[in-house]
Amino acid sequence: MPLERRDLFTDVLIIGNGGAGLRAAIEAADRGRRVLVLSKLAEDRPNATTLILGWGAHREAHEVDEYFAEVVAESNWLCDQELAWAYASEVPVRMPELRDFGVDMRLEEAEQERPGVVRPLWYLPGPRGRVGESVSQALRRAAIDRGAELRYDTQVTGLLTRDGAVVGVVAVDAAAGGVLVISAAAVILATGGSSRLYARNNNPAGTTGDGFALAYRAGAELVDLEFDTFCVPHPQLNQLYRDGSSEAEILATASGAHYSCGGIRVDTERRTSLPGLYAAGECAGGTFGAARLGSTSVAEIVISGYWAGHGAAAAAGRSPAPAEPGQVEAEITRLAHWLDAGRRDTEQVRNEIREVMWRRAGPVRREETLSRAGAELAELQSRSRDLKASSGPELCAAAEVDLMLDAARPIAAAARARTESRGAHWRLDCPEPDNDRWLVNQVVRMGADGAPELEERPVALTRLAAAGVCKVGTRWSWGYVGDPD
Repeated sequence: MPLERRDLFTDVLIIGNGGAGLRAAIEAADRGRRVLVLSKLAEDRPNATTLILGWGAHREAHEVDEYFAEVVAESNWLCDQELAWAYASEVPVRMPELRDFGVDMRLEEAEQERPGVVRPLWYLPGPRGRVGESVSQALRRAAIDRGAELRYDTQVTGLLTRDGAVVGVVAVDAAAGGVLVISAAAVILATGGSSRLYARNNNPAGTTGDGFALAYRAGAELVDLEFDTFCVPHPQLNQLYRDGSSEAEILATASGAHYSCGGIRVDTERRTSLPGLYAAGECAGGTFGAARLGSTSVAEIVISGYWAGHGAAAAAGRSPAPAEPGQVEAEITRLAHWLDAGRRDTEQVRNEIREVMWRRAGPVRREETLSRAGAELAELQSRSRDLKASSGPELCAAAEVDLMLDAARPIAAAARARTESRGAHWRLDCPEPDNDRWLVNQVVRMGADGAPELEERPVALTRLAAAGVCKVGTRWSWGYVGDPD
């Protein structure tokens, strides 16, 4: 079946219409750039911002040093301290700005940041189950008012590059069933995390790690992927480690994956390791290391979105370069194969990926399960080349499942390589933190054979030079295993 091609051009292209993408759109548009925002979801579908729990970090300017130290400690000393400092120092500035965009918010005392600590936090009221809708709607209005264009039902399938720099994307238009080739001077990935890779999770549809996979395929570096946060009740987590509670019981009772602490490696201006490519929000890694404090996600959305929009607008002063010869044609041919000759059921492969990730690389991790995860995901990837699609929406679904595998395999590989437990990474066969061996970040790239290639880099203790006590567990496991002191 031939795929109709349409070519588009913009200054700044943003993939993802959650809070980070919209905040980036506002900033880039304010700086005079043409901005196009793509979402693979329908306009009325919730994203991760829509489903936030309603609390945002609050700090006064004189509290920045203390807050930075708390973020670093909660990261179990694995965060990029320059990113953590940039985050902590921007909270007093960027969070109040939300009111300027029309977000309803007020300060209230709450115990949402750390167990046993009550302090003022921003409360963002909203309808039950969609508390963050007011944030999304306000930022969307502000972006549109500034001239940003938003397109929905558009699944990005690959990044386009020229001489190692990102110059655009190929995407499928679900409604029309055709292919969009979009050239851009700068591209921002703001696709959210990867919690929907797991069979049990509390995230909306769409948070399947697209940004991880797109960056990984293009040659960008990912970092700290082993640190996926799972909501596991504290007594059960203790039993799992200390009392030998059955793994099946934990897998059956945990509410699921919640937040991706790792992601695409970025610097303080949210530049990735590839020129022309930026990342913001949950798909960007480094700020939180092995675990994060509660109520930090909203602040990270607006801070990273601001800086990504700022940087992309500055980079967009040049005209978009054409992609490498043959790149677009190869991607269109790959997509057309699913329409013409595909025979694998897409939803079956999707469900198998999610079961493998939950049962082999979820809250219960050990060498045997992680090794099996790697092998099973590699086999599923070989089958994904033959997915079946007969319409625009089915082609988008096949592309999403294909991306899920390139997000899942690096996560499983990083979890297998880290032979300790720290923060959100829990290994039954290695139940203690090990600073002597594992005070390192794992950087992942795609190898020549398409498999994950890992590199260990010593943590740069640029501001707080002495690593302190490490914890197993997170704010989202409802407590800690071991002594939190």
